Amino acid sequence: MSRKQASRVSVPPSFFPKLMLPFFLPAILTFVLMFTVGESWPRNIAPGSGLKLWGFGATAVTALLAWRYAIRGIADPRAHKMAAAVCGVVGLMGWPIWSIGILPSINGVSLGPAETVRMTLERTETSQESRRRRLNHWAYLAPANPDAPVGAGRYFIAEDVHDDWNSRRPGSVSLTTAEGLLGAQVVTAFE
Repeated sequence: MSRKQASRVSVPPSFFPKLMLPFFLPAILTFVLMFTVGESWPRNIAPGSGLKLWGFGATAVTALLAWRYAIRGIADPRAHKMAAAVCGVVGLMGWPIWSIGILPSINGVSLGPAETVRMTLERTETSQESRRRRLNHWAYLAPANPDAPVGAGRYFIAEDVHDDWNSRRPGSVSLTTAEGLLGAQVVTAFE
């Protein structure tokens, strides 16, 4: 009987909710930013200038802090290993939330000097928002100059810009970009 009891790990009831923090913390922070800041900070990141590495760093720090918080006061190394594995997996689930939810807003808090870039308009398209009837509008752009601060790819554009470009069919367009606080290029305007 004592052998059976020794094989079981005893953890407090708050242990497992603490292990979920690497996912829930960025989700909660995203909602806080959404309701407090909204769209007042520009967050339209140019293709090729993402925040994946910053998001991975935030994920790693959050998972480490959640792991330390969860194992505090628990002496069994088996609980430590299991907590590390769960925090790692749950942290990876939170990685996209950091990379596309919170960090683009933080990047837009402070912008460097604006720069106008000539781009070749390849085509436009629309896609339906998930679970809604609204459409997202996109433009496939490539820089006219190879040393441009932004790369080629699919850019999110406003509906009126999409309609204007579809009616005029310009060969090239201009966009205004600036470097954000975290180093990612933010598109602030299309012409």
